[in-house]
Order: sequence, then C-alpha cells, then structure tokens
Amino acid sequence: MVRGTAREVDAVLPFRADRADARGGVGTGWRRAAAVWAILVALSAGTAMARDAGAPLRIPLEPMGYQAMATELMLAGDSALTVDFVDNDHLLITFAVRRLMKREADSLPNDDDRTIRACLVELPSGKVVAWTEWRVHDRLQYLWSLGHGRFLLRVRDRLTEIAPMAPADSNDAFQEIPLLRIERHIVAILVSSDSDLLTVYTVKRPARAGDTVAVSLGEAAADPDPVQINFYRLANANESVDGLQISTAGAIRTREAASLPMTTGGFLAVLNGGRGDWLFNFDEHAGKVNELLAFNTSCFPRATFVDHSEFVVFGCRGSDDRQEFAGFNLKGDEMWQQNFTDIHVNPTFSFAPAAGRFALGRTIVGGLIDLDSPLPASLVTGQEVRVFQSYDGKQLFKIDLTPVERAGQNYALSADGMRLAVVRETLVHHAATKDYEAYTQREAAVEVYPLPPLTKEDQVAVKEAEARAPADTGARIDDALRRVSTADAAAATGQNSAARVDAAGAGPAVSVVDAGAQGSAAAGGETATNEQGTGDSTAAEGDAQPTAPRKPPTLYGPGETPKSKPPQ
Repeated sequence: MVRGTAREVDAVLPFRADRADARGGVGTGWRRAAAVWAILVALSAGTAMARDAGAPLRIPLEPMGYQAMATELMLAGDSALTVDFVDNDHLLITFAVRRLMKREADSLPNDDDRTIRACLVELPSGKVVAWTEWRVHDRLQYLWSLGHGRFLLRVRDRLTEIAPMAPADSNDAFQEIPLLRIERHIVAILVSSDSDLLTVYTVKRPARAGDTVAVSLGEAAADPDPVQINFYRLANANESVDGLQISTAGAIRTREAASLPMTTGGFLAVLNGGRGDWLFNFDEHAGKVNELLAFNTSCFPRATFVDHSEFVVFGCRGSDDRQEFAGFNLKGDEMWQQNFTDIHVNPTFSFAPAAGRFALGRTIVGGLIDLDSPLPASLVTGQEVRVFQSYDGKQLFKIDLTPVERAGQNYALSADGMRLAVVRETLVHHAATKDYEAYTQREAAVEVYPLPPLTKEDQVAVKEAEARAPADTGARIDDALRRVSTADAAAATGQNSAARVDAAGAGPAVSVVDAGAQGSAAAGGETATNEQGTGDSTAAEGDAQPTAPRKPPTLYGPGETPKSKPPQ
C-alpha cells in the first residue's frame, strides 16, 4: 500500500469495510466549539519553531487537537496518523480524535467508527489554514497521495479525490470529488512510486450486513478466485482538481490479494533458479521480456519499484534474520547492496523519483515474528526512517521516530526530494511563568528536515534513469498478466531449469475479467462492476527460459576485478 508511497512490499492487508459513506462527525455544539477553539489557537499562534538555521522546522500537534494514541493500536497497524506534502509550502496532517459520535441509521454491525481530523498546514509558519473532519468506519488506511497535490480518500467503499490547494470550491479546501464508483468491497489500494498507476483490490460484497468474505482459501470453494484486481493509469493534465485523467488498464481475478512490483511500462516477474538464485525478468505490458541479473537469497525476494526504471529488493543471507537490501535497474545491473544489522517488519516507502530518492521506514523488532499476528510492544525496539539516493544506495539521512506507527504513514518525502517530514515525540522544556512553574513533558510534533541538494553526479544519474524507463505503450495490463500468470506447463513437469513465480508471487493462477464487461473509466466515472471473471484460469504462454545459468550480480564494471587482498 502506497502514498506516493507504497505501504507494503510483501502482502496486501484487507480492509474490514462494507459500503460507502463520507460524513464528518462533529458531535454536539459544545464539542464543535471546543474543536474550533483548538484550531483557532493554532491559527493565531506562530506554532512552527526552529532553534537555529540548521535545526528542523518543528510544528507541534497538540494545538491542532492531537491526542496521544494507544500503543497497542499503533502497533496493530491502525491508520490513525499521517503526514504528506501537498506542495513545497504546505503539509496535510491527519489524525484520529476521540469523542462521542452520533449513531447513524445506516451503520453496519462490523463498523468501528472514528473521527479523523485533517489539517492543511502552511510552511514555514506552521499555521493551520484549513481543516475538516471525516467519519470513517474502520481502522485501516483511508488516505493515499496521488501526487500533484491530490489525495485519494476512502470511506468504506467510496473513493473520492481532494485537492486542498486547488479545490473546485475556493471556500472548501477539502471538497470531495467522486473518483471511481466501486460496486464491490475494497480490500486494498496501491499507488505506484511515480503516482501514475492505481491498483484497487476488491471482493464481492457480503450477502448480508456483517458477513465476511474469505479472501485466501486453503481448499476448494464456490469462488476459486474471489479477489478482483483493477488497474488504472493516472495522468496529470493540469494542476486543477479536475486535471487528473483516469483510464482503465484491465482487471484480473485471483485467489489472494498479493502485491506485484509494477509500473505503467511492465511488471517484475520472479523465477526460481534453484540453489538460492532468484531470476528477475521485466515483462513489458506490450510483450517484450527483459532478462535481468540473478539475486542470491535464502528467502523469497521482495521487490519494490522506486521509479520507472529502478527497483529495490529485500532478501536474506542464510537465515530470515539476516536481512539484505539491494538496488537494481532495468539495464540489468545490481547497483548496490547492503546488510541490516537488525530485524525489521513492515517496511514502507515514500518516493521522490524526480530527485532519484526514496525514504524507507522500518519497524525494528527484537526477533522473528509471525507477520499475521499482533505485534507485541515487548518485541518492538523502535522505528526508523532512512533516505537513500536510488542509483548508488548512498544514505542521505537517518532518524528514529516515536511513537512507533506500524502503518508507516508518519513520515513523508517531498516531491522534489529536498525535505523529509516526520512525526516525533520529544521532551520539551517549558519555562516558568507567573502562573506556572517550569516543567518538561513529551510532546508530539511534525519535524521537517532539509536534505542535501543533488550533486552533478546525482542529476546525471536521474536523467539516465528517466531515459532507461520503458515507454508506456498503453497496453492492457490484464493481457500482459495473462501471458505469464501461471507456472509454465513445461516447468511443472521439470523440463525447465527455472520455474516462474506467478503474478501474485504466492502461487495462485489468475483469470482475466471479460474486457467487454469492464467498460471505460474516466475521472469521476464508473469502475469495473463485473462480479464474475471468465471462470477459467488462463495458462501463461511462457517466456523462453534461460538455457544457461544467468550471471550473478556484480558491482564491478566490464574489465574490472576485485583488488588483491593485501598480505597479513
């Protein structure tokens, strides 16, 4: 899951939602007055603070109405605190606020309602220039950045667009514009690193309110492929709220909601070469297959594209607790590789392709855990964010975050890659006044850190990465996945040396939803509502498998060799 950010690299977590509603919960009159007063305090006071020219900009959250959240909820993966850059001069900060809410007539048995406050914050003053509240009905992700100052808001199964700096109504910065009409139950949403590909995972809505739908099945069921995945290309025509153009790129059906490393040009296929070697192919949607280098890892490699032509991979060296991290490009090079000295779960990302940079967020734990189980606080040692240059793996910045938020929405990299915003709790000393003695307490704030400017070498590398990016031909993505969705029949009979891992990365075959039933999707238009796919799992046509072992990755150029080891 992503916000200009991809928020999962190895699994897609389902939503517990049933249908759409998008109202702001405000409570009784005195509660609204209290909320308004809290916002007026932030508006009237210069809240941003910086001790000196080299210190980060610090924007306290308490004057906006922020309330500290329970540790167990933050570690459970609840989406309750987010920060995003709207543009170079504004942040969008959202967080859950606790208050009594009126019972709604259309509430559902499984609803878990809460109020989310959204604040548009000016930089560098830290003033709240606009705010609103949304009533959501579950504890899962509700907000994604679409780039260019636009955001996708999910309330149950309703998807709307907000553009705080360019709303259709100049008096309402948070005006919601319908984005897609979803006739099924949404289980996950992904946005690509370049904010030009939207992927929506859905299942058939329960027959009765409160029922659930099984997504991952271990045995035969009435619907062997319950998950429908719809792909949409996003294009930015202009910066206005109606400047986002959406076109459908196909739909498939699968047994499980699993992510696939993908761009508008193609997707990354993984083949098991045996003996710990995993082979990467970049399958362009138009049909061309580009063989890349092998990557040796003792666990399944988890890949994420950081721009159109570069991707990073998580692997293991010998055991799952010895984690590795490497960067590749579509030219077939392993650009860099490094090891982690600790263990992490739930890696998350924020991207700045224009600067060739990305931010990696990691929840650090004291040992291996079951990712499907709750994360006990006793095993969590912290959360960190690192900013990397994509082409050489150079670490530009590192910081620890508190409180730990497993959902990883508590940091954001600016679109130009020049600033990092993070949510942190720090000890703040308050001087004595005539009414109060001096005191020190922990307070949450958004801190904005400047990052190093791009060097000449960085600028050249960014241009080269853009030039390497495969062209977006507009080919249907479901047609491309149909060609390679299942393991080759020959590989299944042991005739090939490398077996393809399917499109979902976990074994399920895919069915392509009838293209004629999909219709077209434009901004504000309808999305696929077809409840059934073709009913058949289409076997992959199969790419030609390598007849010789694929070369392992190397960091040495042509003709270069490692330096001789000096005598001891």
